[in-house]
Amino acid sequence: MAFKSPHVSLVSFSIEIGAEATINVMQIETDLHLNTRHPSYDAAAIERLVRDARAYLAGNAGQVTRIRLVSTRSGQT
Repeated sequence: MAFKSPHVSLVSFSIEIGAEATINVMQIETDLHLNTRHPSYDAAAIERLVRDARAYLAGNAGQVTRIRLVSTRSGQT
């Protein structure tokens, strides 16, 4: 089942390999501003996205242990 939530443009999966652990990552690209100082920052929308991603992982993503949000918006400062 594909992950769907408002403000999501792309979802990909990756693996981070460290000296002591390998971590599976679900990377979500969003049109939301993630900088809390930006005037368009929407905490409620981000919380919903995080809640949706966690719910998706609980039922579908198996070994994924980390969620990464990436903003596709410019002007993050």
